Amino acid sequence: MGSVDPLVLTLWRFVLGTVVLGVVMLARGKTVSLSRRSVLLLALMGVLNTFLSMSLLQMAVKNTSAARAATIFCSNPILVVLLASVLRWEKLTGRRIAGLSLGFTGLVLVTGAHRLTLDPGTVYALLASLTFALYILVGRKASLDTDAVAVNVVSFTFGIAVLFLWLMFSGTDISPGPLFEHLPSFIFVGAGVSGLGYIAFIATIRKMGAGNASTIFLLKPAVATILAIVLIKEPVSPQFLAGLTLSGAGSWLVTSSKSQL
Repeated sequence: MGSVDPLVLTLWRFVLGTVVLGVVMLARGKTVSLSRRSVLLLALMGVLNTFLSMSLLQMAVKNTSAARAATIFCSNPILVVLLASVLRWEKLTGRRIAGLSLGFTGLVLVTGAHRLTLDPGTVYALLASLTFALYILVGRKASLDTDAVAVNVVSFTFGIAVLFLWLMFSGTDISPGPLFEHLPSFIFVGAGVSGLGYIAFIATIRKMGAGNASTIFLLKPAVATILAIVLIKEPVSPQFLAGLTLSGAGSWLVTSSKSQL
């Protein structure tokens, strides 16, 4: 951040990630056969994930600390349950109500909302978490029989297309040139996170189930905070650590409930 536009980085990292996933799909000999409804559903998933959520998350990383962005973003299990309850797809159990209460208390501490002030990066992170929660809900209701890697390739492609059009109409220079000055980082977030990272997460879901995989995903804020302190010397306050603990505990209560989405 500072030398590369956040949305341009999102565009090219998902292009690279999609290429990696496409190679894996071809190597496995998987074919894609989708109905019109499935295509529309995958298009919506791509817009929610690649175009909206990941772009907003990158804007959050630019405008606030990496640790704060990660903590807020990874609270999306709380938002998933809350939205599913509003839509009457799920019932709120006592365990989930407790998780929601802890999670929102943690978010208030992490974001500084109790001071009635939110910086732009925090707002971007909250919007990224909300759109990713919607993406999860759409994906869980999709009932697709297609190979999971192929689903990501198709949905990513739609998201990339919409993001490309957005950048073109906004007059943004989409040249990947500036990324070559940060090639190791770009390869990591593109081929690593958007490519191999998705493959690893899919493999975890298959081995351990969606609930356990989601619980492991909740380690991300803690790992991000440790790395932010060690690698880029980000300051972390006791208030932030308290919020991180409460948010993680709330998300764990929500995702470990017997009534999984």
